[in-house]
Amino acid sequence: MSGRFAQWYANWNAKLIRVAGPAQLGAGHPEGPDLRSAAAPCPMCGRPMTEHSVLRPEGQRDATRLVCPVAA
Repeated sequence: MSGRFAQWYANWNAKLIRVAGPAQLGAGHPEGPDLRSAAAPCPMCGRPMTEHSVLRPEGQRDATRLVCPVAA
């Protein structure tokens, strides 16, 4: 029974996204420019952000990912 419901929900969600669009994400207010320096430290590993990669996939279904450099 739960498998049928999950399939129904997935189909319903796909149709709803086509009609209404993806969820509106953001701060809920106009945001100012990002004034951080490119050499600012990463909040996760502390290394400069210039050493990192940012993966921005096409579309709005996948999240942007920050890839920290591997410590040598």
